[in-house]
Amino acid sequence: MGCLWVRCIPCITDCVMAEIEKLGQKYRVALRIAKDPRFERFERLPCTQKGTYADDCLVQRVTQHKCYIVATVDRDLKRRIRKIPGVPIMYISNHRYNIERMPDDYGAPRF
Repeated sequence: MGCLWVRCIPCITDCVMAEIEKLGQKYRVALRIAKDPRFERFERLPCTQKGTYADDCLVQRVTQHKCYIVATVDRDLKRRIRKIPGVPIMYISNHRYNIERMPDDYGAPRF
């Protein structure tokens, strides 16, 4: 919310949850935050794709509905998302949130 200046609801797909679970103990805090029903921080989106490869699921979802901002640090996923016009990408760089390719409709600054 601090980056976008609006109230937003982070969403997480079933495929992403499965991938976090497979990563093991290193990502246990992320898994606990995403799963905790008390906070209701994340809206859980059912996966519509066969298989559990999260990148394919996310690319398919943002191709169909361009209302999402994809937050990732995965270089390959960012490269795939950049090929889809009108889909912004959020990432962390130098301990700050950044949004790449924010559409003008959202009030993005023009350079």
